Amino acid sequence: MSDLLGLALGGVRAARTALETVGDNVANAMTPGYVRRVAQLGSILPGRANSPFERDPVAAGGVEVRGIARAVDLIRQDSLRRAEGDVAMLEAADRWLSLIQSSLTGPASVEAPLGDFFASLADLASDPTSAAVRSTVLARAESLAGRFNAAAAELARLEVDLALEARVEADRLTSLADALADVNAQLRRATPGGGAAAGLADRRDLLLAQLAALAAIDVRLDPRGMATVRIGGPGGPVVVDGPRNEPVRVVASAEGGFALGVGPEGGDVVGALLGGSILGLSVARQKLLETAQRLDALADRLAGEINAAHALGVDQNGEPGGAIFSTVRLVVTAAAGNGGNARVAATLADGADPPELRLSFNAASGEWTLAHADGSSPVTGALPLTLEGVTVESLGDARGGDVYAIRPVRGARGIGTRPLAPDALAAAPRWLADRAPGNASGAEPEVRVGPPLDPPPDPPLEPPFALAVLAGGVLELRDDLGVLVASGSAGDWLAGDGFEIRVPGPLVEGDVYRIRRNHAGGGHGNVLLMLDVRDRGGSAGTLEEGVDRMVAAISVPLAETRVRVAAARENRDRAAEAMAEASGVDLNREAADMLRFQQAYQANARLIQTARETFEAILRAGAA
Repeated sequence: MSDLLGLALGGVRAARTALETVGDNVANAMTPGYVRRVAQLGSILPGRANSPFERDPVAAGGVEVRGIARAVDLIRQDSLRRAEGDVAMLEAADRWLSLIQSSLTGPASVEAPLGDFFASLADLASDPTSAAVRSTVLARAESLAGRFNAAAAELARLEVDLALEARVEADRLTSLADALADVNAQLRRATPGGGAAAGLADRRDLLLAQLAALAAIDVRLDPRGMATVRIGGPGGPVVVDGPRNEPVRVVASAEGGFALGVGPEGGDVVGALLGGSILGLSVARQKLLETAQRLDALADRLAGEINAAHALGVDQNGEPGGAIFSTVRLVVTAAAGNGGNARVAATLADGADPPELRLSFNAASGEWTLAHADGSSPVTGALPLTLEGVTVESLGDARGGDVYAIRPVRGARGIGTRPLAPDALAAAPRWLADRAPGNASGAEPEVRVGPPLDPPPDPPLEPPFALAVLAGGVLELRDDLGVLVASGSAGDWLAGDGFEIRVPGPLVEGDVYRIRRNHAGGGHGNVLLMLDVRDRGGSAGTLEEGVDRMVAAISVPLAETRVRVAAARENRDRAAEAMAEASGVDLNREAADMLRFQQAYQANARLIQTARETFEAILRAGAA
């Protein structure tokens, strides 16, 4: 009789635990990270007393709950973590590449202003004397420079925001690692196979999934379920080891992206990024820096080639053309600890290319000091002060110890326009060449600006110059005094003093060509040279092709990334479905298990009732 009660009692207890497990599964069916629980039932082994009522330690003693197991497939779980990391990486790259593309094609695009600038030059070639057209050229040059500045500023803002997001993600990774280390410590104290251990394992797996979404990780679990996590692969730096974890921060990589530094700052170990959202940020940063470099190169090329072409001509006053675009701009930044309200302005002399400078105020002497950033070459006194072509002035009151950094910026951030009057545009060629009225040949001479003769002629040559065709097609270039300057044949470039000339042919003996300086500033020949810049190719093609390639360098990877995002999401969804099959809660299955365990509970309860009734009947019979 006692064996019967022991068997029934063990059955009731086992069925009740199984029903509680089913209830937990149903209650948490929609809880993120929850893994289905399974009550592990088994026979009580012979030789084990299950209750005080059991007298036969040799026979089997019924059923018992040996533990609460999690229905988890570690391989599928790892596949899902990797798939989530791939999606997070591609989505981060997609988001930031879209922002970079918008900065190049939106309001800060340089494509339209570049076309407008060359269109205004074409108008100037048609009407080189029009003051209105000249003013339009200068206005569009200023607009183009401003658009380069705006695009560079937008890219610089994106770089700051991207770096900030990367730091936030690294801080989040550190927080998750700290939480995982705490879970590991609790797992060390928890009873294996218990409900508490199963709940901690769910929490651990959820934290691991969140870590994998930030950076690719390698995970190893010990027999108690404590996780050891490394950044990257099995040889990467350890970020979590049992109850201990290391801080994580982003550091710049050699390729221009990010890497993760694990450990105390200054003694950290760099881990490679192989997945996760931080890798997506790293890819975006590399593209961002490449784009900024391309934009700087375009700005430098535009300024250099237009300025060089403009310098070959003369303005309406017959003066040589100066630079249209400036290539350096000064940025003045007040130190955060400044106590005064002085506003400092810095101006740059033409052609100056200064290093970074530092301006400070001494209240005791009432003097300012302008020096290099390292303190060398100081100039002290009252403002204005000038050093390395930089002149500084101030407005307002300064206090002792106030400091200002004066930093030159170049490229797209530094390009600007010089203050030119409309008549200072050098639309005309510096040298003019024409045929003598009696020439028999219709060949037209070509003249261009060239270097001065080296060594300089002594005495100096006297313009204008004459190019005469002699017997046998020989060409001789002489100055106004008849001094021979150069000789050659048809098609040869003959070097004069500051110019070069050739006559393609055919040549007729006795023909003469005149070369003179353009003192009146008439004509449009130099505008044509500036227009040639538009079609001039280089390593990146023409300027407009360079703009297109700069945009394509972002739009093409962006399109590829979006295709990969769609594929990665499908892969993630399949991995999630496979994981749900193994670890998810199926309400139909839980309903069937609940019915089965309810029947087992009721049967064992009925067995206890039967044993009690039988026992009472025996007692009544004995009393009678």
